[in-house]
Amino acid sequence: MISRVLPVPRRLDLVILLSALALAMLGILFVASTTSAGRLHGLATRQAIWVGVGCALLFAAVATDYRTLLKISFPLYLASLVPLIYLLFFGQRIANVKSWIRVGSFQFQPAELTKIATALLVAYLFENEDDIRLRLSAFVKLGAIVGVPFLLVFLQPDLGLALTFLPLLAVGFFFGGMPWKGWVAIGLVVLVVAGGGWFFLKDYQKQRISTFFNPDQDQLKAGYQVRQSKIAVGSGGFSGKGFRSGTQSQLRFLPVQHTDFIFAVIAEEWGFLGVILVLGLFATLVLRCLGLALVARDRGGVFLILALASTIFFSVMVNTSMMIGLLPTTGIPLPLVSYGGSSVATTFLAIGLVLGVEYRRFANA
Repeated sequence: MISRVLPVPRRLDLVILLSALALAMLGILFVASTTSAGRLHGLATRQAIWVGVGCALLFAAVATDYRTLLKISFPLYLASLVPLIYLLFFGQRIANVKSWIRVGSFQFQPAELTKIATALLVAYLFENEDDIRLRLSAFVKLGAIVGVPFLLVFLQPDLGLALTFLPLLAVGFFFGGMPWKGWVAIGLVVLVVAGGGWFFLKDYQKQRISTFFNPDQDQLKAGYQVRQSKIAVGSGGFSGKGFRSGTQSQLRFLPVQHTDFIFAVIAEEWGFLGVILVLGLFATLVLRCLGLALVARDRGGVFLILALASTIFFSVMVNTSMMIGLLPTTGIPLPLVSYGGSSVATTFLAIGLVLGVEYRRFANA
């Protein structure tokens, strides 16, 4: 009776918020460890600034009603595609891809924001479907919604970043009730496209895949990163060599250690305990997101949480698998931990949207 009279207080889910902040702090710490000297000195400060920007985006997302964002998700989606198209024609090639828009010393990956807009539109699609199982037309729409940005990013050509859109499609198909025949058809299409797509990959992309199947074929070039990463992970032991005491990281044997391979640095310097800490924080964050999805007030909120949580889980799974050679090197960063303003800021934005769904769970909130 009291709950019908008194409003239910709004609150933020501290488990998700504190897990995200802890991961971001660890990211700053290990970016500092790997960039303490040389031309990369000062990147930890920039990472801290981006964490601040991300926190501001998080609270802005919480303050904005996600149901309003769902209603305008289509124009947001279209607007997010414009910079991707721009990059194909006018983008500056950096590290073999045209993924960044650069203004002076500032650069940003617009595809990260496109993932957020795509997740909103996928959630809006589910919000407006009356049946529990999606109809064929809805599956086609879902494929188009995710397929367009995937193709635009793939053509940059940034295969790793393009792959991070696929969890949105997988979540939509799975929870939309895709029949088993559909999954078989998708599997066949993937095999055909993967086989034919080999001829459209750049040489460095083909080299990464070849190295994955035969790591010893080019240990000084294509296989160098994975080899050094395995050494770093294996040498960390149970408790690690100590902060800033890793030979692979401090002596610069491990390439791009502050971005794609920062997890290997953590494994070397903090050992098995550090690995368990980081993976435990990610597991806590993702599992708590799934818990919030179970109690979300509407279908749009459920699928918004599932879509965003799936992208975080996918990136963590792929990045950590790269460290030990279970998957090819794809350039997918470790969310919140790897250096990179675009990734950090948009991941916080995604977490803010998840928290916003919980924030408005009760009808009188």
